[in-house]
Amino acid sequence: MRVRNARFVLPFVCVVALVAGCGADDPPPEPDGPAVQTVVVAPQGHTLLLPAEDPAELALTTSQQIFERSPVAILAEGVPSAGTDDAPDDAPEEDGDAADDGASVRGAQASAAEALGAPALVVGGGVSAHGVADELDRLGVRVAVVVTPPGGHGSGASQSPGAEGDAAGSGGTASASETPPDGGTPGGGDMSAAEQAATTAGAAVVHLRAKALPERGEEEPGALSATEVSRLQDEVDAALTSGPTPGPQGGSQDGAEAGLREVLALTDPQPGQEAAIATLRAAGAVDHQVPGGDIAGSPKSIEQIDMAQALAVIGVGPTFGDAADFAWRVAAAERAALLPTGTQHLLPARYVTTAGDRRDEPDVVVARAAAAAEAYAGLGDGPVVPTVVVQASAQAGHPGEDGDWVAEEPLAELEPLVDAALEAGQYVLLDVGAGSSTLLEEVEPLEKLLERPGVGVALHPEQRRSDGALPAQQVPVEEVEAVITYIEGVVTNHGLPPTTVVVHQTRPESVVDRERLADVAAATDAVEIVLAADRTGGTTTGEWVWGRVTDNVPDGVHVGWAGPTYPPDQAADLVPTDPAPLFVAGP
Repeated sequence: MRVRNARFVLPFVCVVALVAGCGADDPPPEPDGPAVQTVVVAPQGHTLLLPAEDPAELALTTSQQIFERSPVAILAEGVPSAGTDDAPDDAPEEDGDAADDGASVRGAQASAAEALGAPALVVGGGVSAHGVADELDRLGVRVAVVVTPPGGHGSGASQSPGAEGDAAGSGGTASASETPPDGGTPGGGDMSAAEQAATTAGAAVVHLRAKALPERGEEEPGALSATEVSRLQDEVDAALTSGPTPGPQGGSQDGAEAGLREVLALTDPQPGQEAAIATLRAAGAVDHQVPGGDIAGSPKSIEQIDMAQALAVIGVGPTFGDAADFAWRVAAAERAALLPTGTQHLLPARYVTTAGDRRDEPDVVVARAAAAAEAYAGLGDGPVVPTVVVQASAQAGHPGEDGDWVAEEPLAELEPLVDAALEAGQYVLLDVGAGSSTLLEEVEPLEKLLERPGVGVALHPEQRRSDGALPAQQVPVEEVEAVITYIEGVVTNHGLPPTTVVVHQTRPESVVDRERLADVAAATDAVEIVLAADRTGGTTTGEWVWGRVTDNVPDGVHVGWAGPTYPPDQAADLVPTDPAPLFVAGP
């Protein structure tokens, strides 16, 4: 794994200094009350997932996690659109103008937050005006910029986007104490929920009217021009200076000095997430878009995460899975090892196996594996992956020194073949024999090889000797599950891409209660489980075994096929199609 990038490390020291101080002469942390400077903090752990689906909740939790103090915040109201998860069932269809207004407001809010280095908060959905007011109190906000739709009430920086001369002095700021007696906004009209939040928190209000969308193809709808940003900054500075607790340098809000450039934010932008993403950018985080939140499926994202080697990585939105899965995917991307599929996903692909052992010349085995896979080119979805099955241990005819009836190969003598296959872009399966010990006891000694990306295991439960509780050639499903759980731990603890556990069978009852493998498969993304119908006898026997093993295959479990020996030119024609096997034994 790469050393953490120094470009990310140095600003982190400054951020910590803002909170804890850099020496004995530094002032103590800022007390509660009005903020006089912006203070941002990096996440405590290496990864942080912000999974909220509701845009207002997502914006709030982002602010809570990153901003300790901020004199300024950017507020807007969020109205869920019909058809979205956070919209009520009876929500009306949103017309084109309303949708455009929503995009304009979100764009203007994001633009203002980034320009001022301030958090962006949304009132609506799961967050009430009082909830936002509580966050403003925590931050010590003294000025709230309230973004209104095009044509809405209020004035300020974006009142006349085309007129650059009538900016300051337009009446765009109003202290909470200046609210008219009738409860309306300064200048008339009912008070909006965003203004109620600012009023409750005792913050002065600067109004920012969003621009109407000039065209639907605009890359950043609602974004402020340099002139509008300057105008807004002037109004915010004036409000800070005239407030009860003037800040340094005349009260100017400048978030650039508190940048969190050691933080990488991974986003899968969806409408409504603009506020959360803008808050991270305002704090100085570097953001990168991951389509669909699928880190493992995006070589570009893997490269970006690997090159950054950030001290902290934040995932924004629900598409990144749960926190544990996100942490593992980030660790795997930082290691940057791709599988033969060209991504960090095992699927879609078909794996064609070729047997090899420590006595074989590695280059010869690799060449045979490539030739065997070539016979299946174009068959099924995804690439055809040459797969070398390395004999790591085998059933023995005597108990041996350890009494387990299994002959193990020295790991050091297996490494040349394993490394040669991996370097050639092939997949590797370690073939593990069974005897009197549990399957896990036979697999654990192979951990050094399993720590390599692109290495899985193949098990043979029908080689099991009787333990007195079960007859020979059977194992309880708990033993297979124990191996899968162990392999999952190796994968996630070492930041590896997913791998496979292949279980060879000639009859389904060789794994007692194998239907429970459905629950095992559903509980992990780190291991793909394959039930492989073993090669036995001629064509008729092979078809019979295939039919038995693939009957009632547990949900989420794949199948493998090892039919009778056949000429290479007939290989593709003989492979079953229902179900289509993930693993195929080469000729």
